[in-house]
Amino acid sequence: MGLVAKQPESSHREQSGSLPENPRPEHATGTVHHDAVLPDGTVVHHHQTFDRGLLTEWVQDDQPGPWALVRPGDPFVAFDEGPVEPELAAQVKVRVGDELLDLPAVDDLASSGWDELPLVPDATARLRFELTDSPVGEQWLDTRYEDGRRIAHLVSEWAPTVEGEPAHGAPEMHVRMNWGNYLRMRSGDLTALEAIEDRGTVDARWTLLLLLHGLVQQEEYMAIYRALPRLPEELMWWGEVARWVPPRDSF
Repeated sequence: MGLVAKQPESSHREQSGSLPENPRPEHATGTVHHDAVLPDGTVVHHHQTFDRGLLTEWVQDDQPGPWALVRPGDPFVAFDEGPVEPELAAQVKVRVGDELLDLPAVDDLASSGWDELPLVPDATARLRFELTDSPVGEQWLDTRYEDGRRIAHLVSEWAPTVEGEPAHGAPEMHVRMNWGNYLRMRSGDLTALEAIEDRGTVDARWTLLLLLHGLVQQEEYMAIYRALPRLPEELMWWGEVARWVPPRDSF
């Protein structure tokens, strides 16, 4: 087992020369458990403890924690800046006890309920939905609404639609939302508007936003969200501070 030295209050890590100093969010306090799956199948258990966004210890564990973020590869791989490749997002899991769960928003996309949403004639639009600060970086969801029905895919670049695809030629919206707020919106702890207002952005005509708000607030739509698993609170903010974790090469 090993312990990383405590970081001085003034230290920070910069990537690409453009990131500001660690903002030290007050809510980022607690312990995050990790399972790193090496190429030979070996699992390295470790945990990180944070105090208001500052890493205070990083320890390898002999036994798995009660839950963990499960990522393939070396435990010291740097935090990825988005957008994440869909294949990588699908490989990352959340372990709760012995159960492995898909990482949001992969679990959202896999839900079978979207095909059962009620038809809403002319409720057709495209949504570029960006989730920031997730445990794998940014996640981009290319989301189409065709007469009220939702079709979405995780993408790493925005591609134009072609004739015959859902919502081809439909007006477009662009929404950025913090990943933790997205989880709180799914569970009902935040409304969609509250989730956007807190660190989110919107680029769309207000008429389209009213359309989107009406669709999201449908009872059937929210029931799909409510049925998705709730994750440990610490994972809701880990992506915000992961980029500031100082590099290391061993325990």
